[in-house]
Amino acid sequence: MRFLVVGAGAIGGYFGGRLVQKGEDVTFLVRPSKKLHLAENGLIIQSVHGDFQTPIQAITYGEATEPFDCIILAVKAYHLPPLRPDLAPYIGKNTMILPLLNGYEHFKSLREYFGAEKVLGGLCYIETTLNHKGSIVQTSPFHRIVFGEWDGGNSERAQLLCSHLDHAGFTVTHSHDIQREIWQKYIFIASMSGITTLMGTSVGPILATPESRAIYKRLLLEIVTIARNADMPIHSEMEAHTLKTMDSLKPEMMSSMQRDMQKNLPVEASHLHGALLALASNSNISYPILETVYARLKVYESLLN
Repeated sequence: MRFLVVGAGAIGGYFGGRLVQKGEDVTFLVRPSKKLHLAENGLIIQSVHGDFQTPIQAITYGEATEPFDCIILAVKAYHLPPLRPDLAPYIGKNTMILPLLNGYEHFKSLREYFGAEKVLGGLCYIETTLNHKGSIVQTSPFHRIVFGEWDGGNSERAQLLCSHLDHAGFTVTHSHDIQREIWQKYIFIASMSGITTLMGTSVGPILATPESRAIYKRLLLEIVTIARNADMPIHSEMEAHTLKTMDSLKPEMMSSMQRDMQKNLPVEASHLHGALLALASNSNISYPILETVYARLKVYESLLN
């Protein structure tokens, strides 16, 4: 199976690198400057699961090549709209597209643009970042891809993809209810990134302080309420499950959005928190904590520009 990993950053570089380490046929689609950096230094992974360094195959936008069997999207949401036309030459009749972005609304745009039959549901759980040298630093026990057919069930192509992703040095789960998995991750990420960027600290002090813990629980309730009112596939114990997950994290754990803000990088405010508010825009219900989070992120974006 020929993989094209779009992006060789913290997520694409990690999972793509592990596939290279396994021996899979992997090509990375990157910017010209990143291609040059990778040619000079190779792909470097520093991980609690073992370090790895290797030369890789990389192409940049517009370079001709045959279509790929699976395209793994590992870019930030704000990079996706201008990127879609550049992917067309690499997509063949039987190409599968596996997005690993956070959120939900990108699935609709990808299905509309490339055809619903090409787009799988997917997500990942990983704590990883790039250091100042461009190396991938992965620091937590979890490094997991979850994927499945958008409408559920099983398929030969999903089984084949799972066999290639499996035994690659990370955990892979073939889900038969991927939309529920996506919303479980979305609620976790939106609430965690929301509270950590609002409070400006890691999860430990937030959850240990009664006042800020109460604010987090209100934010979580607002997000779950929006999803539930929109008839999204979430289970009845979503709040308790998400809070339990938060309580299990290391106290120094930060959201990737918080790390991006510390580096003065763009954030996915519109894709995550703005999309939730848009989903609730036709109701008469107020979501004051989520609205405050979104306003704080929009102020950050205005100062960044």
